[in-house]
Amino acid sequence: MAIKKYINTTEAAELTGHPYNEILNLAKTGVLPSHKTHRGHYRLNVHAVEKYFGILINKPAEVEEKPAIKELSSPKFESHQPEDMLIYIADEEHYTQVFKMMTEVKHSLKIATGNLDYFKVTVETDSGEETLRICDFFLSLVERGVHVQVVCMDPFYFYLYAKNRCPQLLENPLFELRYNGHNHMKIFVFDDECVYFGSANITDAAIGKRVRRKRNYEAGMLVCGPMMQTLLSHFEKSWYDPDILKHTWKRFATEAKEREKKYNWSYNK
Repeated sequence: MAIKKYINTTEAAELTGHPYNEILNLAKTGVLPSHKTHRGHYRLNVHAVEKYFGILINKPAEVEEKPAIKELSSPKFESHQPEDMLIYIADEEHYTQVFKMMTEVKHSLKIATGNLDYFKVTVETDSGEETLRICDFFLSLVERGVHVQVVCMDPFYFYLYAKNRCPQLLENPLFELRYNGHNHMKIFVFDDECVYFGSANITDAAIGKRVRRKRNYEAGMLVCGPMMQTLLSHFEKSWYDPDILKHTWKRFATEAKEREKKYNWSYNK
């Protein structure tokens, strides 16, 4: 029998003997690592279910012996630990999974991006769906106590729009925007518990809800587990780079004003 890597919530309830609603709640709250299918169904990591409930789903006889991993001489080589959960993210899954995780953070959201646009996003509320500009979305996060940190290669277009349309975001101490002209990586850190890294910037065609024919082809990985600490350290390297233009709005405004004049930017979109 093939080794199971993921099971659905119904299977988990049957195998553990626990109520379905309890399993579903553990998945929703992130206690049990999981990912969603394109239809919104949870798939639970089998290793995590075994560890949490103290049961064995994959019998020893079913597990094939793996050859030992040859130790590499490079100091940068790190084999991932059994506790790591790796999920491949492609194309529109950046909206259905990565952006959705952005809406569900409880404490902190860290973002390293190349492009930072001022597009609209659609979020789910108790009364249905609501359309917000990305700056208003960030404002909704900080207003509920989430610390949002964004380091960007070119934040000035976003800054100009926020300054004119959403100044309260820039005034909120829980929102920090830093300029690093050398930052080309794309990393999203959710509550310091899970990390996305890949090709997607904060743009409508990458993270937003564009229809398929107007989306970018994007690829990335969602990492939960010990390996994410390496990614978090890489984010912090860009965030604390001593040469970057830091969170000083006066200095941002000087640069932004020059670009506003040069490119004749408009805020009426």
